[in-house]
Amino acid sequence: MEAKAKVIKKETEEFAQDVIEGLSQKQKTLPCKYFYDSKGSQLFEDICELDEYYITRTELSLLDSIKQELANMIGSQATIIEPGAGAGTKIQKLLSALDSPKSYVPIDISEDFLNYSKEKINQKFPLLEVQPIKADFTDKVHWDKRTTESNRTVFFPGSTIGNFSPTQASKLLSNLAQLADVDGAVIVGFDLKKSVDRIEAAYNDKKGVTAKFNKNILSRINRELEADIDLDSFQHEALFNHEESRIEMHLKSRKAQTIEIEKQRFEFDKEETIHTENSYKYSNQAFIELADKAGLKSEKHWMDKERLVSMHYLTQN
Repeated sequence: MEAKAKVIKKETEEFAQDVIEGLSQKQKTLPCKYFYDSKGSQLFEDICELDEYYITRTELSLLDSIKQELANMIGSQATIIEPGAGAGTKIQKLLSALDSPKSYVPIDISEDFLNYSKEKINQKFPLLEVQPIKADFTDKVHWDKRTTESNRTVFFPGSTIGNFSPTQASKLLSNLAQLADVDGAVIVGFDLKKSVDRIEAAYNDKKGVTAKFNKNILSRINRELEADIDLDSFQHEALFNHEESRIEMHLKSRKAQTIEIEKQRFEFDKEETIHTENSYKYSNQAFIELADKAGLKSEKHWMDKERLVSMHYLTQN
């Protein structure tokens, strides 16, 4: 219990430090990784079910059509590593196509989702060893059994790669390549460039679920850092930045106000924003160039019929 308390204290201190640092910038920011506490993770699963959010259902359909080809490329007795595993829905399609997979390693910042995912995978694949790791996959992941696992493939669907700047994404791909090892592979799914109207609608759903997801980071600050932010004084905003080829999510202050966190005060003008998340959109060629900077080459890629999303099978150069 004492060890767990120390871990929680350390995580809270890091959260406070990142929040204070972000809100001290000229353009106030909050790291999007803090969306994903238990409530935020569930809200994201709800987003994936929305009519406007085409990414998840399109990628699931694409996986159905290519899973056997992926399984053939991966081979038998594979160890599948999934950073940001969430509820573990997509991985089940791949696991069901594989020849005698050896183990599954879900990595997630939410312990509740890890436990849920482990239970679901154990029920459906009782012979598969599941090795959950609670970690922030944006950092290098400590994995005790890494040296004993062979034929490793990192599975990274869902367009999560788009949440990082190109420089950050290249570094992340390098980290994922290290998890896969020199003879392994990295499978990455991402959102392709398309109509701006289609993109913006996906992040401004009519039911307001994405707005709740965005505001949840403020709820978390209130709860974990004992702040008293009025959530109604901020509104969700998502707009496409043409120059950067990304959708940006912001929390816009409805009025001039001051909020206090950890005894530090932060002033907001009316309509001033907190930049909470980016989602970069790539062409296939742009992504191939990004992967190349990380020492990875695209062996093959697939797209859905509408060319909304793409998935690449990467190996090390």
